[in-house]
Amino acid sequence: MLRSYRKSAGALAVAMSAFATTGAWAEARNVLIVDGAYFPSFTHVQPGDQVIFTNNATGSHTITGEGEAWTSGAIPVNGSYTLDIAADTPGTFSGQTLEEPAFEGAISLDEPATQ
Repeated sequence: MLRSYRKSAGALAVAMSAFATTGAWAEARNVLIVDGAYFPSFTHVQPGDQVIFTNNATGSHTITGEGEAWTSGAIPVNGSYTLDIAADTPGTFSGQTLEEPAFEGAISLDEPATQ
């Protein structure tokens, strides 16, 4: 019985280790694209997280990372784009529709302040 328990505990430890190293604890952060802005315009993330941009604007929208490090391509109305966050993901991004001038948003790899 003790041997069976040890095997189960060992298997659980291996599984928990695999989850931790593969980003199973990552979080998805949602950012809405609205006409002329992002909501929220500033998002706290950690490497391994994802930012999901959902286009609620009246036209298609393209987002580009600082220095053109990444681009979403055209996101249609009600469409979305998922950005996987890495330690070197640029902290600012900008985007625009055909009808509007460019506007910016930002991500921070810092933990949000707690009060």
